Amino acid sequence: MAQPSTKVYDVIRSRIMSGTYAPGQHLVETEISQELNVSRSPVRMALKRLTQESLVTTESNRGSFVAQWTRSDINEVFDLRQMLESRAASLAAQSATPEEIARLQTLVDEMRELAQRRAEGYRDDLHHNNQAFHLLIVSAARSPRLFQFVRTLTDTSLTLGTYFYYSDADIDRSVHFHQDLANAIASRNSAAAEALMAAHLCLAHTAFETRRFGTDQQSA
Repeated sequence: MAQPSTKVYDVIRSRIMSGTYAPGQHLVETEISQELNVSRSPVRMALKRLTQESLVTTESNRGSFVAQWTRSDINEVFDLRQMLESRAASLAAQSATPEEIARLQTLVDEMRELAQRRAEGYRDDLHHNNQAFHLLIVSAARSPRLFQFVRTLTDTSLTLGTYFYYSDADIDRSVHFHQDLANAIASRNSAAAEALMAAHLCLAHTAFETRRFGTDQQSA
């Protein structure tokens, strides 16, 4: 059974990702504890964990606030991910083990099922599935430094929240990209894996930015 702090963490994080808690919003411990019918201790622990993940900022004598990201921050993170993960996909096509290739396909199958069923909390489940898929590809590249760089980027708050900004069409497109990436790696096609990852992250960037800032850009 999950600990109270874990449940509180899940609720607050989901609200941040979905925009229920807006960037810069003050997160008052007493208000959250009363609403969720828990003591302030699990709320405090959850906020501390979210601060470590850069989802929340804590200011002395002021309290905790939802972290804010500028358009420049978003562009930088996605540009770096595109460069690094495209290289990782190319390397993974050369060095992934049969077990890793099988695991990639399993994750694709699980993602497809989540997208089709759309059960309660499925966007959070999609996030965890997506993170596992991308990190498995980077791990299969057999480059510890590359893995560490990418892990730092994928742990940022804006990347963690991607699926909460996706439309149904964006999610379906992501499933197709994951399947194509798994196929390219399984067939040892480095060039295709690299190009697919670059396109996948480029479109993810556009979809995320469009829905977060309400621009006139259209998701491909």
